[in-house]
Amino acid sequence: MENIYLLARTSKELINNLKDRCLTIADMFRKGENQEGNERLLFFLEDVNTLLEALPHISSTYPAISIEELNEKLTQVLEQMESNDYLYVADLLHYELQPLLDLWSGTINDG
Repeated sequence: MENIYLLARTSKELINNLKDRCLTIADMFRKGENQEGNERLLFFLEDVNTLLEALPHISSTYPAISIEELNEKLTQVLEQMESNDYLYVADLLHYELQPLLDLWSGTINDG
C-alpha cells in the first residue's frame, strides 16, 4: 500500500507540472506562437503518457481519477490540432484539461 501512495505522490507532482504547462501552452496558441506551442505540446503529451502508465495503479485508491475522461479530452485536443484550430486547442487545454488535472491534484492526498 505504501508503494501506491508513493506512486500517487509522484503522480501528483507530475499532474501539478502538467496543469501549469496547460496554461502556458494555451497562452502560446492564443498569441499565435503556434510552432513553439506545438513543440511544447509534444513534450506535454509525452509526459501525459507517463502519467497514463501510473494511473491504473492508483485509480482504485482514487476513484475520481478517470483515464477515460482524460482520453476523451486528449482526443478532442488531437482532433483540433489536426484541423489546425489552435484557438480551440487553447480553450480545450485551459477550460477542459487543466481543470481536470486540478481536480485530480486535489483528489490525491499526501497521506
